Amino acid sequence: MASPVTFDKLPLENALDDSPQIRTLVGLFAADSQALRDYVTSLHQLSSKLVAAHNQLTSAYQDLAKHLKAYKNIKFSVDNDKGEAVAETLEKFASHISEMSSWEHIVATQIADGSVYPLSRFIDTELYEMDNKASQHQTAGLDMEKAISRYSRCRRKDPEMERREANEEVYVTRKKFHQTALNYYAKMNQLQYSHKIALLEPVLGLLVATRAHYNMGHDTLSVPKLEDFLSNVSVSAKSIHDDQMKERNDTLELIDSIITQSQLMYYAQPPADIAALPPDTTLTTKSGYLNVQKKYMGVMSSWERQYVFVEGGNLMGVAKGEPVGSLLLEIDSSTVVHATDTDDRLHVFQVATSKKYVTLQALNDRERDEWMLTIHNLGKDGGYIKDEKVVPPSLLSGVGQFFADKFHAASAAIGSTPPTPTLAGSTATTTSTASTGATSSPPEVVAIPPDAPIVFDLLTSNEETFTLDMNSENDESAGGDVVLKEDEPRTFFGVRFLGSMGVNVDRGQSVVCEVMRRILAARAIHNLFSTTELKLCITNTHLVLADPASSAVRLQHSLKEIAYWAAHTENHKLVGYIVRQSDNNGVEGTKYSCFVYEADVSGTDVCSALGVAAKAAYEQLLEKKTFEKKRKQETKLLLANIAQLPDISDPPKVSSDGQFLILDGDLPGESPTHSPPVVPRLPQPAPTPRFPPPAEEEHPESEA
Repeated sequence: MASPVTFDKLPLENALDDSPQIRTLVGLFAADSQALRDYVTSLHQLSSKLVAAHNQLTSAYQDLAKHLKAYKNIKFSVDNDKGEAVAETLEKFASHISEMSSWEHIVATQIADGSVYPLSRFIDTELYEMDNKASQHQTAGLDMEKAISRYSRCRRKDPEMERREANEEVYVTRKKFHQTALNYYAKMNQLQYSHKIALLEPVLGLLVATRAHYNMGHDTLSVPKLEDFLSNVSVSAKSIHDDQMKERNDTLELIDSIITQSQLMYYAQPPADIAALPPDTTLTTKSGYLNVQKKYMGVMSSWERQYVFVEGGNLMGVAKGEPVGSLLLEIDSSTVVHATDTDDRLHVFQVATSKKYVTLQALNDRERDEWMLTIHNLGKDGGYIKDEKVVPPSLLSGVGQFFADKFHAASAAIGSTPPTPTLAGSTATTTSTASTGATSSPPEVVAIPPDAPIVFDLLTSNEETFTLDMNSENDESAGGDVVLKEDEPRTFFGVRFLGSMGVNVDRGQSVVCEVMRRILAARAIHNLFSTTELKLCITNTHLVLADPASSAVRLQHSLKEIAYWAAHTENHKLVGYIVRQSDNNGVEGTKYSCFVYEADVSGTDVCSALGVAAKAAYEQLLEKKTFEKKRKQETKLLLANIAQLPDISDPPKVSSDGQFLILDGDLPGESPTHSPPVVPRLPQPAPTPRFPPPAEEEHPESEA
């Protein structure tokens, strides 16, 4: 038999907390104890059946063997037999017991001494003592609740003697509850060892007694394999006994240490002559029991003791008997917490936001101060801010992202946009070069470099910000006004620049949200709360950021360089976009930067405006490409018509700018006899080829 593995046990250090988690764990152990009681009781009845019913000895052995095999089917909530050593051992026992069905019933006395008695002793001592300790634990818990409730009802005008008596009663009841809980938990931990012994020893005694008194089974029970098996079980049982004694001694030492260290915790308000610990001013999470004021009809109020905790920036409370918590209040940057004297109670404080407030009562000044400091620290960092407008995640990547992808693909086809790297595991598509039509496997890169620097101000560097396009179609310059076309549509938003940092990919909502998280965390760490107020202008060609007072341009991006935009999944005021940047005309590769802003409106409105602009830019690009195609077709048609003239031996050439035809070339190294006439290209394409007119109607330039 393998050595027993370490099993889970009740934490004695948290016995005084009596938290919902501890209650749930105690309930699981109690349920296992009841299941063990049922199993051991059934085992005891079956062992007694062997003593009382000699005529049914064969049937009793078979039933016992089946019952031992059924142990592995019991689903204990606290699985302390992870290696299934006990289950496998019992199953081996069952196989041997099945062979004993034909043995004589004279062994009843030995069975009663070796099997029935240990089980009776286990039921009458261990399980009975477990029931008594469970009852004492429940009674101590009720007494402690009554004492705390009485102390909580003490008013300031009550006599000092009454408050001292109430405080002393809380001390006595909490100490009694703590000691009772420690003994109860320790007994349940000890039961995990008795559990194994109560199952192994009776069956072991049954086999040993049977072999000693029945020579008939000598050939079956004296084989070396069975000898080794019984020896291993005996050694394992002795090892469990030793472990139990060691655990018992360690538990007693731990109980003494916990009681010594918990003296101050027994008081609701520690006496003045005892030095109390100061409150912790750095907490951002806390849990414990508080009295919560409940109001009815806006006038009547009552106090309810709840287990209060902070989770995800929300103040939650679990009432007694409830399996899960309920929301008391959402903590955000507008949260205010202060002490108050509601209902003339001690240690009362109030937490208020712009929407609601909640009144709470602690047991002492230190606990009240720690709660107030925790809520203040959490609210100072913004808490958990939720925008009222909930947008499906599919829309947060930007309305019109489809047209943006089309626009970037069309730009890449004419050589204006570099290829896009793909994040490992991402669903983003890779833009292929239109001239080759081949799709190459994109390299896998890390989305955000771990050491990427964060810029908190608008700069004009090649590393973190887009270099201003001095040769743009519009007259744009850093620090000046942008000259836009009068008929060009534009959309304005008020934003605040939070920061930017370099990334390795050009798309992905998770990438944008992670950049937002890192920038906000860095601002909180460095206490950077001031932001740059900007006016965001979106046109069909550019995204421009200008000073709202002087309209001076602080930063601008060509729309074709903006690869991706998205709003935050939870705080919809946050919006960010990823910009492509090429160094030395793309020789050194392409870099990407993510810019993050806080908008006055919802970030999805900014994304929608970018989507509309991307759609318009895509349509303009398609129109331009269509015009280019028609112009090439027109040039080809005109050259074909001229080549069909009877006096043209050499086809004419097209000027370098593609705007004129050279009919009689003044080529380098030649001496022309006269200046060559030049025919400008027609502005509109001809739908069908035109054949040369009659010679008498030919145009002079055509004749030349």
